[in-house]
Amino acid sequence: MQHISDLVQQALSALPQMLKTILLRGTPAFFKWFAVTLFLINFRSWPLVWHYKVLFSPIFEVRARYYRLLLSTLFLPAQARLERKTKWLQSLCPVGEDPTKFVVSVDAWAGPDDCDFNWHLSNSSYPKTLDASRFRAALRICPTFFRAGGWMPLGATHFKFMKEIPIFAHYQIRMSIAAWDNKWLYVVTRYVTVPKKGKGRKVIKAPATAKTTREDKGTDGEIPSGDAARFPSLHTPATPSISGTSTPAVSANSSSIGLTTEQIAQLVPSEEPDGATVHCISVSELCFKIGRITVPPAVVLAAEGFSRLPPPPSSAPSPMQTPARYSLTNPPPSFARSQSLQLPDVSKGHLKTFQKFLKGGWKEVGEGERWWEDALGGEVEERRRVNLERVKGVRTGMEGALAAF
Repeated sequence: MQHISDLVQQALSALPQMLKTILLRGTPAFFKWFAVTLFLINFRSWPLVWHYKVLFSPIFEVRARYYRLLLSTLFLPAQARLERKTKWLQSLCPVGEDPTKFVVSVDAWAGPDDCDFNWHLSNSSYPKTLDASRFRAALRICPTFFRAGGWMPLGATHFKFMKEIPIFAHYQIRMSIAAWDNKWLYVVTRYVTVPKKGKGRKVIKAPATAKTTREDKGTDGEIPSGDAARFPSLHTPATPSISGTSTPAVSANSSSIGLTTEQIAQLVPSEEPDGATVHCISVSELCFKIGRITVPPAVVLAAEGFSRLPPPPSSAPSPMQTPARYSLTNPPPSFARSQSLQLPDVSKGHLKTFQKFLKGGWKEVGEGERWWEDALGGEVEERRRVNLERVKGVRTGMEGALAAF
């Protein structure tokens, strides 16, 4: 028995050294593979990935299409190349679209790097994914404005979180123009998930809210346009802008802040027409600038081809007949006026005439000849006014909170 006891004691005394040896040999390999795995899982948050997704990816996609056009027209006569280029540039514009019904959708995925310890999309990831999506929407809304050397400062972003987006879920970011005034363009963004066929919808409320506020700033100096234009820019400037007027702040209280969130919720229902569930609503305030000069949103939108429906033909059998929509083959008169400012300079590789118009030439147009007002009148103007009251309430409530605290 004494011999067995000695063996047990020897084994126990050797156990710590044995475990230490195993850990020293195995731990480095374990931590190495753990670190590599963790690094790969979070590849979407690597350094410079955000910059690529926001700035370069949307631009490269458009540039790639442009270079394919150049290659396909390489051996054509100069006039034919110019015509093909002009048609391609016009095809980028939302000609005939109603700005209050124009929707840009971007697919997204709730990856591990965007989710928190509760296994759902982190509230901080909503602005992150919105940056890239909003830039894509801007390129769809005003491609010619960017070619003319314009940029879009981000004034503020407001969020209302309604339902959680679970980890690994696929969702869509749907952006649309809600309204505009003489300076600000208000873009409403809905984060939605489309349920799979035959499956119910799991609803998890997430009442937390967040807000980010920014001011705008322009740049001085000569502004390249056309083929020499800088990369389109949609960002948060570092210092306040000297142009434009700010909305006076109002006193903030609990009812005004509550009104803000309710007005955000009024912008869209909790469910989309296609059955998609709305998880979050965001309102972004942006403006159009050429250098340090603010351009009214109505001028830019009409110049890009946005328009109300054409009036019904006089020979229509019924006054209730829906008129045909404007299109590239049947452009609105406002788009033709805009093209008259651009086409003379396309062959020269710049848009200086159009740029001059945006920088203040529109002010010289007489009251009865302002084609952008007619293009966005009628039912478009009615919806703009209704939506403007809602989105301006969001801004007023937030500025009231800023004044109070």
